[in-house]
Amino acid sequence: MFAGLTVGMILFFIAVAGSACFFIGYLMNMVLGAQGFGVMGNMVALFFGFVIGLKMVDYLPPGQVPNALVVPAAIGVGFVGLLLLVVLKRSVRPI
Repeated sequence: MFAGLTVGMILFFIAVAGSACFFIGYLMNMVLGAQGFGVMGNMVALFFGFVIGLKMVDYLPPGQVPNALVVPAAIGVGFVGLLLLVVLKRSVRPI
């Protein structure tokens, strides 16, 4: 995905993705409340889920995912990762 991009462009992409994850993490903190991980915890979970999603899409054969759907697929993996962490947290917490 990052083939042909300069270092500055890659760092800009990471900064934009991190900022978006912060604001979405803030919104998810308001939605999840005590079930979530706080603003920074949600941000980290979303960001690493996004990065893992990008790596997963890179490992797929070419043409499997259209170019227009690479970033939305990675965002979806980030949200699924946060959902799994929230379900895991809820399952180990005492009632």
